[in-house]
Amino acid sequence: MTINTRASNKQIFKDVLTNLISSLSSNMFTYGLGLMLLNQTHSALSFGVELAIGPIISLLFMVPIGNLTDRLPHKQIILMSMLIRVLLLIILVFTIDYFTGVFKFIPISIFVAVNTIATVFASTAYAASVHELVNNQKIHQLSSLTSGANSLANIFAPMLGVGLYAAFGFRIFVWIAVSALLLSVLIVMTMHFYYTEDSNVDTVVEEKSSLKNFQAGLIYVSKRPLIKVLIFAAVFLNFIFAAINIGLPYTINTQLRLGNALIGILDTFNAIGGLVAALLLNFWPNNRGEKFKIITPLFICSFYFILLGTLLLTTKNMHLISIIGGTIMFLGGFGVAMLNITTQVNIQKTTPTKILGRVTTIMTTACTIIMPIGTIVFTFIFQQTTNGSVVYLIAGISWLVIMIVGMPYLLRIIKLDFKLREEN
Repeated sequence: MTINTRASNKQIFKDVLTNLISSLSSNMFTYGLGLMLLNQTHSALSFGVELAIGPIISLLFMVPIGNLTDRLPHKQIILMSMLIRVLLLIILVFTIDYFTGVFKFIPISIFVAVNTIATVFASTAYAASVHELVNNQKIHQLSSLTSGANSLANIFAPMLGVGLYAAFGFRIFVWIAVSALLLSVLIVMTMHFYYTEDSNVDTVVEEKSSLKNFQAGLIYVSKRPLIKVLIFAAVFLNFIFAAINIGLPYTINTQLRLGNALIGILDTFNAIGGLVAALLLNFWPNNRGEKFKIITPLFICSFYFILLGTLLLTTKNMHLISIIGGTIMFLGGFGVAMLNITTQVNIQKTTPTKILGRVTTIMTTACTIIMPIGTIVFTFIFQQTTNGSVVYLIAGISWLVIMIVGMPYLLRIIKLDFKLREEN
């Protein structure tokens, strides 16, 4: 069934609205949860529970999530995942007070583990259902605006999260999250998923082991050199970006002693950069400048680290770091968002719907599982060094060297991928 432009636009509006609501409420809940744990446990892990547990859960459940996403109706998966998360939040709010001090990590860890499974199921189903929501010409617009909604949520969530926690405490975040999820459920129920003949929904599936079913996704990825290169790039960048997540607050607050306000300013500029990239790609002509959209953000990421390291190495002036550092953080957010959106659109447009869930799960898991490793490595490095700016310089120069050396190969791979897509 062909999805016309009017129907696609309606679906885009509903999808973006749902993502804005869920991202804003989820990010606010994360802040509330972290602040509550910090107050109750005084542990440095308070804001790192999801980062520590989430990737491990994603890896453990990668195979069943990928298989089930490609076998069950995507709308059903999304709705069930949301309702499970609502139930988890309600259980959490009524049980959390039975635990005190560090023992609060027990219910929180259980909640984060099960919530991660439900969230990954929903996000994978969303990514795999693009051909059921919009026509092929609207996929880039759907991905761009959805990413823009997430960036917009990242801009306002910290401010709203801190303010609401100070005024109402942790429980208000739970009920905000529950209300947001229920509203999202209502919106998703009104969305039309146009299942096609090549979808795996309601079809007879051969009796195979889960692992063999999942291997079909691995085989497909192995035949797409560009996807393999993009996965490598995403894994490496996620690893070194742990230096930003862990090291930037440490460098600014502990080493440069410039306070927490500056960290919030820089994070805001980073989110604005992601929003601008999403809006730009939304208006970018379809199927134009594909090489530019892949290569440019890869180089931006290297210069982002080099410029940030140079700035923090040469000045401790708060106003200069606010202005110049904000510009650099904007550049970084812009580059990361452009790379993420371009990669997502490329995979969604060129991967058959019947296997898209497994391919999406492979890439998502590969990217997220490296984050705890990067967190551990850079936590150790920043505690051993007295000048964190050098770490950024080394990371940026390393990635720039990789890009320069690998550029001829990358150009060949992009050309080969375009040829394979034309032949298929």
